[in-house]
Amino acid sequence: MEKFFRYRLDHVLFWIATISFHAYNRSNIIYDLSVSDFVGELLVRNILLAGVIYGNLWVLIPRFFDTKRYGLYFLTLSGIVLGYVFLKNLHDMYLYGYVLGDVERQSLLTNTFYNLSIAVFYAIFSMAIWLSREWFYQRELVQQIRNEQLITELQYLKSQINPHIVFNTLNLIYGSIHKTNPEARHLVVQFSDLLRYQLYECNVEKVPIQKEIEYLKNYVNLQRLRKNDNLNVSLTLKDELKGVSVAPLLFSPFVENAFKYVSNHEVKPNCITIQLALTNNALIFNCYNTKNGKISKTTDGSGGIGIANVKRRLELLYPQQHQLKITEETDRFEVDLKIVL
Repeated sequence: MEKFFRYRLDHVLFWIATISFHAYNRSNIIYDLSVSDFVGELLVRNILLAGVIYGNLWVLIPRFFDTKRYGLYFLTLSGIVLGYVFLKNLHDMYLYGYVLGDVERQSLLTNTFYNLSIAVFYAIFSMAIWLSREWFYQRELVQQIRNEQLITELQYLKSQINPHIVFNTLNLIYGSIHKTNPEARHLVVQFSDLLRYQLYECNVEKVPIQKEIEYLKNYVNLQRLRKNDNLNVSLTLKDELKGVSVAPLLFSPFVENAFKYVSNHEVKPNCITIQLALTNNALIFNCYNTKNGKISKTTDGSGGIGIANVKRRLELLYPQQHQLKITEETDRFEVDLKIVL
Protein backbone atom coordinates (compact mmCIF):
# COMPACT_ATOMS: atom_id res chain seq x y z
CA MET A 1 0.00 0.00 0.00
CA GLU A 2 2.89 2.34 0.76
CA LYS A 3 4.42 1.75 -2.68
CA PHE A 4 0.99 2.36 -4.21
CA PHE A 5 1.01 5.94 -2.92
CA ARG A 6 4.76 6.45 -3.23
CA TYR A 7 4.85 5.81 -6.98
CA ARG A 8 1.53 7.62 -7.63
CA LEU A 9 -0.11 4.46 -8.94
CA ASP A 10 -3.43 5.82 -7.71
CA HIS A 11 -3.10 8.74 -10.14
CA VAL A 12 -2.09 6.48 -13.02
CA LEU A 13 -5.09 4.18 -12.52
CA PHE A 14 -7.39 7.17 -12.07
CA TRP A 15 -6.39 8.78 -15.38
CA ILE A 16 -6.52 5.49 -17.26
CA ALA A 17 -10.09 4.94 -16.06
CA THR A 18 -11.17 8.57 -16.64
CA ILE A 19 -9.71 8.91 -20.14
CA SER A 20 -10.95 5.46 -21.19
CA PHE A 21 -14.50 6.22 -20.06
CA HIS A 22 -14.49 9.63 -21.74
CA ALA A 23 -13.04 8.17 -24.95
CA TYR A 24 -15.81 5.57 -25.03
CA ASN A 25 -18.51 8.25 -24.60
CA ARG A 26 -17.01 10.49 -27.30
CA SER A 27 -16.04 7.79 -29.82
CA ASN A 28 -18.73 9.06 -32.22
CA ILE A 29 -16.50 12.07 -33.00
CA ILE A 30 -14.18 9.71 -34.90
CA TYR A 31 -16.99 8.80 -37.31
CA ASP A 32 -18.64 12.24 -37.46
CA LEU A 33 -15.40 14.21 -37.85
CA SER A 34 -11.88 12.76 -37.58
CA VAL A 35 -9.40 11.13 -35.25
CA SER A 36 -7.64 14.47 -34.70
CA ASP A 37 -10.89 16.10 -33.51
CA PHE A 38 -11.47 13.12 -31.21
CA VAL A 39 -7.96 13.44 -29.73
CA GLY A 40 -8.49 17.20 -29.39
CA GLU A 41 -11.68 16.64 -27.37
CA LEU A 42 -9.84 14.22 -25.06
CA LEU A 43 -6.90 16.59 -24.58
CA VAL A 44 -8.97 19.72 -23.92
CA ARG A 45 -11.35 18.10 -21.48
CA ASN A 46 -8.74 16.15 -19.50
CA ILE A 47 -6.11 18.91 -19.40
CA LEU A 48 -8.75 21.25 -17.99
CA LEU A 49 -9.78 18.57 -15.48
CA ALA A 50 -6.13 18.08 -14.52
CA GLY A 51 -5.98 21.81 -13.80
CA VAL A 52 -8.93 21.48 -11.41
CA ILE A 53 -7.61 18.34 -9.72
CA TYR A 54 -3.95 19.26 -9.31
CA GLY A 55 -4.68 22.90 -8.64
CA ASN A 56 -6.74 21.61 -5.73
CA LEU A 57 -4.22 18.95 -4.59
CA TRP A 58 -0.97 20.85 -5.03
CA VAL A 59 -1.95 24.48 -4.44
CA LEU A 60 -5.28 25.06 -2.71
CA ILE A 61 -5.20 22.26 -0.11
CA PRO A 62 -1.60 22.88 1.12
CA ARG A 63 -1.88 26.67 1.01
CA PHE A 64 -5.41 27.23 2.32
CA PHE A 65 -7.12 24.04 3.57
CA ASP A 66 -4.13 22.80 5.60
CA THR A 67 -3.74 26.24 7.16
CA LYS A 68 -7.46 26.27 8.11
CA ARG A 69 -8.33 29.20 5.84
CA TYR A 70 -11.45 27.40 4.70
CA GLY A 71 -13.31 30.44 3.38
CA LEU A 72 -10.44 31.39 1.08
CA TYR A 73 -10.06 27.74 0.07
CA PHE A 74 -13.68 27.31 -1.07
CA LEU A 75 -13.68 30.72 -2.74
CA THR A 76 -10.57 29.93 -4.77
CA LEU A 77 -11.78 26.43 -5.59
CA SER A 78 -15.05 27.92 -6.88
CA GLY A 79 -13.03 30.21 -9.13
CA ILE A 80 -11.10 27.27 -10.59
CA VAL A 81 -14.31 25.29 -11.14
CA LEU A 82 -15.97 28.23 -12.89
CA GLY A 83 -12.84 28.69 -15.01
CA TYR A 84 -13.10 25.06 -16.12
CA VAL A 85 -16.80 25.48 -16.94
CA PHE A 86 -16.18 28.63 -19.00
CA LEU A 87 -13.31 27.16 -21.06
CA LYS A 88 -15.07 23.81 -21.60
CA ASN A 89 -18.25 25.61 -22.64
CA LEU A 90 -16.26 27.52 -25.24
CA HIS A 91 -14.79 24.30 -26.61
CA ASP A 92 -18.18 22.54 -26.64
CA MET A 93 -19.80 25.49 -28.39
CA TYR A 94 -17.10 25.41 -31.09
CA LEU A 95 -16.93 21.62 -31.54
CA TYR A 96 -20.58 20.62 -31.22
CA GLY A 97 -22.29 23.86 -32.13
CA TYR A 98 -20.31 25.06 -35.14
CA VAL A 99 -18.17 22.14 -36.34
CA LEU A 100 -20.88 19.48 -35.93
CA GLY A 101 -23.66 21.98 -36.64
CA ASP A 102 -25.80 21.43 -33.53
CA VAL A 103 -27.74 24.70 -33.35
CA GLU A 104 -28.80 24.17 -29.71
CA ARG A 105 -25.15 24.02 -28.64
CA GLN A 106 -24.16 27.26 -30.30
CA SER A 107 -24.90 29.07 -27.02
CA LEU A 108 -22.11 29.49 -24.46
CA LEU A 109 -24.41 28.46 -21.61
CA THR A 110 -25.83 25.26 -23.15
CA ASN A 111 -23.53 22.77 -21.40
CA THR A 112 -23.06 24.76 -18.19
CA PHE A 113 -24.89 22.37 -15.87
CA TYR A 114 -23.15 19.28 -17.24
CA ASN A 115 -19.66 20.80 -17.17
CA LEU A 116 -20.28 22.29 -13.72
CA SER A 117 -21.34 18.92 -12.32
CA ILE A 118 -18.26 17.27 -13.85
CA ALA A 119 -15.91 19.89 -12.36
CA VAL A 120 -17.53 19.71 -8.91
CA PHE A 121 -17.43 15.91 -8.96
CA TYR A 122 -13.72 15.79 -9.76
CA ALA A 123 -12.91 18.53 -7.25
CA ILE A 124 -14.62 16.46 -4.56
CA PHE A 125 -12.94 13.32 -5.86
CA SER A 126 -9.50 14.93 -5.66
CA MET A 127 -10.25 15.92 -2.07
CA ALA A 128 -11.20 12.30 -1.37
CA ILE A 129 -7.85 11.16 -2.84
CA TRP A 130 -6.03 13.59 -0.55
CA LEU A 131 -8.02 12.53 2.52
CA SER A 132 -7.38 8.84 1.82
CA ARG A 133 -3.65 9.46 1.49
CA GLU A 134 -3.60 11.55 4.68
CA TRP A 135 -5.49 8.82 6.53
CA PHE A 136 -3.02 6.21 5.30
CA TYR A 137 0.04 8.25 6.34
CA GLN A 138 -1.48 9.14 9.72
CA ARG A 139 -2.20 5.48 10.38
CA GLU A 140 1.38 4.58 9.44
CA LEU A 141 2.72 7.38 11.65
CA VAL A 142 0.68 6.22 14.65
CA GLN A 143 1.91 2.66 14.15
CA GLN A 144 5.49 3.88 13.84
CA ILE A 145 5.18 5.89 17.07
CA ARG A 146 3.78 2.86 18.86
CA ASN A 147 6.63 0.69 17.61
CA GLU A 148 9.23 3.24 18.65
CA GLN A 149 7.64 3.63 22.08
CA LEU A 150 7.68 -0.15 22.52
CA ILE A 151 11.34 -0.38 21.52
CA THR A 152 12.23 2.50 23.84
CA GLU A 153 10.35 0.90 26.71
CA LEU A 154 12.06 -2.45 26.17
CA GLN A 155 15.49 -0.81 26.04
CA TYR A 156 14.67 1.14 29.17
CA LEU A 157 13.59 -1.99 31.03
CA LYS A 158 16.78 -3.80 29.97
CA SER A 159 19.07 -1.04 31.21
CA GLN A 160 17.07 0.13 34.19
CA ILE A 161 18.77 0.18 37.57
CA ASN A 162 16.58 -0.23 40.60
CA PRO A 163 15.93 3.43 41.53
CA HIS A 164 15.48 2.59 45.21
CA ILE A 165 19.05 1.29 45.37
CA VAL A 166 20.31 4.46 43.65
CA PHE A 167 18.48 6.83 45.97
CA ASN A 168 19.33 4.82 49.07
CA THR A 169 22.99 4.98 48.05
CA LEU A 170 22.76 8.72 47.49
CA ASN A 171 21.17 9.16 50.91
CA LEU A 172 24.00 7.12 52.41
CA ILE A 173 26.60 9.30 50.66
CA TYR A 174 24.77 12.44 51.73
CA GLY A 175 24.75 11.30 55.36
CA SER A 176 28.43 10.34 55.20
CA ILE A 177 29.52 13.80 54.09
CA HIS A 178 30.41 15.96 57.04
CA LYS A 179 28.11 18.89 57.73
CA THR A 180 31.04 21.24 57.48
CA ASN A 181 31.13 20.53 53.74
CA PRO A 182 27.77 21.99 52.62
CA GLU A 183 28.90 22.32 49.00
CA ALA A 184 29.44 18.58 48.62
CA ARG A 185 26.13 17.82 50.32
CA HIS A 186 24.38 20.26 47.97
CA LEU A 187 25.94 18.54 44.94
CA VAL A 188 24.54 15.20 46.05
CA VAL A 189 21.09 16.79 46.36
CA GLN A 190 21.36 18.28 42.88
CA PHE A 191 22.43 14.97 41.40
CA SER A 192 19.55 13.25 43.18
CA ASP A 193 17.13 15.80 41.72
CA LEU A 194 18.45 15.10 38.21
CA LEU A 195 17.85 11.38 38.60
CA ARG A 196 14.45 11.83 40.20
CA TYR A 197 13.32 14.07 37.34
CA GLN A 198 14.45 11.61 34.67
CA LEU A 199 13.03 8.55 36.42
CA TYR A 200 9.74 9.80 37.81
CA GLU A 201 8.66 13.10 36.26
CA CYS A 202 9.36 12.63 32.55
CA ASN A 203 6.85 9.83 31.93
CA VAL A 204 4.22 12.32 30.75
CA GLU A 205 3.46 14.02 27.46
CA LYS A 206 4.29 17.51 28.72
CA VAL A 207 5.83 19.04 31.82
CA PRO A 208 5.83 22.63 33.16
CA ILE A 209 8.75 24.53 31.70
CA GLN A 210 9.89 25.40 35.24
CA LYS A 211 10.83 21.74 35.77
CA GLU A 212 12.91 21.72 32.60
CA ILE A 213 14.58 24.94 33.72
CA GLU A 214 15.38 23.51 37.15
CA TYR A 215 16.82 20.40 35.51
CA LEU A 216 19.04 22.52 33.23
CA LYS A 217 20.23 24.63 36.17
CA ASN A 218 21.18 21.56 38.21
CA TYR A 219 22.95 19.98 35.26
CA VAL A 220 24.89 23.16 34.47
CA ASN A 221 25.93 23.58 38.11
CA LEU A 222 27.27 20.02 38.24
CA GLN A 223 29.14 20.37 34.97
CA ARG A 224 30.74 23.62 36.01
CA LEU A 225 32.61 21.76 38.75
CA ARG A 226 33.96 19.21 36.27
CA LYS A 227 35.43 21.87 34.00
CA ASN A 228 38.37 24.16 34.64
CA ASP A 229 38.18 27.79 35.65
CA ASN A 230 38.86 28.88 32.08
CA LEU A 231 35.28 27.95 31.05
CA ASN A 232 32.68 30.71 31.02
CA VAL A 233 29.11 29.38 31.23
CA SER A 234 26.12 31.68 30.74
CA LEU A 235 22.57 30.48 31.37
CA THR A 236 19.78 32.95 30.49
CA LEU A 237 16.18 31.99 31.21
CA LYS A 238 13.47 34.61 30.71
CA ASP A 239 10.72 35.23 33.29
CA GLU A 240 7.90 35.10 30.71
CA LEU A 241 8.34 31.33 30.48
CA LYS A 242 6.12 30.78 33.51
CA GLY A 243 2.93 28.87 32.74
CA VAL A 244 4.35 27.19 29.61
CA SER A 245 4.37 23.39 29.17
CA VAL A 246 6.63 21.43 26.84
CA ALA A 247 7.65 17.84 26.09
CA PRO A 248 10.33 16.76 28.61
CA LEU A 249 14.06 16.53 27.93
CA LEU A 250 14.11 18.31 24.58
CA PHE A 251 16.83 20.81 25.49
CA SER A 252 19.14 18.81 27.75
CA PRO A 253 20.81 16.72 24.97
CA PHE A 254 22.01 19.93 23.31
CA VAL A 255 23.36 21.21 26.63
CA GLU A 256 25.05 17.86 27.31
CA ASN A 257 26.59 18.00 23.84
CA ALA A 258 27.90 21.52 24.52
CA PHE A 259 29.69 20.45 27.72
CA LYS A 260 31.00 17.31 26.08
CA TYR A 261 32.62 19.07 23.13
CA VAL A 262 33.42 22.51 24.56
CA SER A 263 36.93 23.70 23.79
CA ASN A 264 39.79 23.53 26.29
CA HIS A 265 41.97 26.39 25.07
CA GLU A 266 44.61 27.62 27.46
CA VAL A 267 44.94 31.09 25.95
CA LYS A 268 41.67 31.73 24.15
CA PRO A 269 38.39 31.83 26.10
CA ASN A 270 36.17 28.74 26.32
CA CYS A 271 32.49 29.48 26.63
CA ILE A 272 29.01 27.98 26.64
CA THR A 273 25.91 30.15 26.36
CA ILE A 274 22.41 28.79 26.87
CA GLN A 275 19.31 30.90 26.31
CA LEU A 276 15.62 30.04 26.56
CA ALA A 277 12.85 32.56 25.96
CA LEU A 278 9.22 32.87 24.86
CA THR A 279 8.50 35.07 21.84
CA ASN A 280 5.18 35.33 20.00
CA ASN A 281 3.87 32.08 21.51
CA ALA A 282 7.03 30.20 20.50
CA LEU A 283 9.85 28.80 22.62
CA ILE A 284 13.23 30.03 21.40
CA PHE A 285 16.22 27.95 22.54
CA ASN A 286 19.84 28.69 21.72
CA CYS A 287 22.89 26.74 22.82
CA TYR A 288 26.37 27.84 21.75
CA ASN A 289 29.80 26.48 22.60
CA THR A 290 33.33 27.00 21.43
CA LYS A 291 35.23 23.90 20.35
CA ASN A 292 38.65 22.72 19.28
CA GLY A 293 37.87 21.22 15.89
CA LYS A 294 35.48 19.09 13.89
CA ILE A 295 33.09 17.05 16.04
CA SER A 296 33.16 13.49 14.78
CA LYS A 297 29.69 12.55 16.01
CA THR A 298 27.30 15.35 16.85
CA THR A 299 24.49 12.84 17.22
CA ASP A 300 26.20 10.75 19.85
CA GLY A 301 23.59 9.28 22.15
CA SER A 302 25.91 8.23 24.95
CA GLY A 303 24.88 11.17 27.13
CA GLY A 304 21.10 11.33 27.52
CA ILE A 305 18.80 10.66 24.62
CA GLY A 306 21.17 12.08 22.04
CA ILE A 307 20.71 14.77 19.42
CA ALA A 308 19.56 12.33 16.75
CA ASN A 309 16.77 11.06 18.99
CA VAL A 310 15.71 14.60 19.89
CA LYS A 311 15.37 15.39 16.18
CA ARG A 312 13.10 12.40 15.80
CA ARG A 313 11.06 13.32 18.87
CA LEU A 314 10.58 16.83 17.53
CA GLU A 315 9.31 15.42 14.24
CA LEU A 316 6.80 13.25 16.07
CA LEU A 317 5.73 15.63 18.84
CA TYR A 318 5.83 18.95 16.99
CA PRO A 319 5.32 18.19 13.27
CA GLN A 320 5.45 21.40 11.24
CA GLN A 321 5.62 23.29 14.54
CA HIS A 322 9.36 23.46 15.04
CA GLN A 323 12.48 24.73 13.34
CA LEU A 324 15.86 23.25 14.23
CA LYS A 325 19.11 24.69 12.91
CA ILE A 326 22.47 23.22 13.85
CA THR A 327 25.56 25.19 12.81
CA GLU A 328 29.02 23.70 13.09
CA GLU A 329 32.21 25.53 12.21
CA THR A 330 35.84 24.90 13.03
CA ASP A 331 35.75 26.76 16.33
CA ARG A 332 32.05 26.87 17.24
CA PHE A 333 28.93 24.74 17.51
CA GLU A 334 25.49 26.31 17.79
CA VAL A 335 21.91 25.03 18.07
CA ASP A 336 18.84 27.18 17.36
CA LEU A 337 15.48 25.62 18.13
CA LYS A 338 12.05 27.20 17.78
CA ILE A 339 8.93 25.40 18.99
CA VAL A 340 5.52 26.87 18.22
CA LEU A 341 3.22 26.17 21.18
